[in-house]
Amino acid sequence: MAAVKLPRPLVIGHRGFPSRYPDNSLEGIAAALEVGADGVEVDIRMCAEGAWVCHHDLRRAGRPVRSWPLSVLAAEGVPSVVEAAALLPAQAWLFLEIKPLPRRELESGLAELVRLVRPRLARTMVISSSPSVLKVVGGALPGAGRSWVVSRIPPTPALPGVSLSPHHTLLEQLAGWGVPLHPWTVNRVERMRVVAGMGAASLTTNRPDLAVEVFGD
Repeated sequence: MAAVKLPRPLVIGHRGFPSRYPDNSLEGIAAALEVGADGVEVDIRMCAEGAWVCHHDLRRAGRPVRSWPLSVLAAEGVPSVVEAAALLPAQAWLFLEIKPLPRRELESGLAELVRLVRPRLARTMVISSSPSVLKVVGGALPGAGRSWVVSRIPPTPALPGVSLSPHHTLLEQLAGWGVPLHPWTVNRVERMRVVAGMGAASLTTNRPDLAVEVFGD
């Protein structure tokens, strides 16, 4: 009997390729694409000049990332979002996770964010655990893909026009909600197959090489 071919979700490298390279590094982004990932997810924050950089934590060496100059971050291997996006071919997906931040601070960086996203709007997904961030981004970038990052079942299905990015253990509970699902962080082969069989739009993984092997090209 022939094997059943699974639906193929987009394979998104979580912070690049963290099982082999530092999180949110240019090396990890390039490596994820090299093994065949459909795109990458990076965490983004603003630095002292208001430029967006790829950094997960609120602080670096005890200081807010917002207080670090771009040149110093670059010297320490923290790439800008401009540099990260430049590595991606036109067909690759870029998932930008905006960490929660005050509305005033976000609005100060909106013009720069729009400039970054607009040239590749069709292949960019802005994700955040903050509904207010997603609302502001939706106003500034109509038509941009947006997804709400959740680690527990939310009280309502989603914001209008916004998909869900749940922790993968929530997938079964959310399957009937009628919105696209982008689960994270899916690292085991059997779970990848379950996620695909449930029709997830994408899966974010620390092992993009393994996911590409599971689903093929």
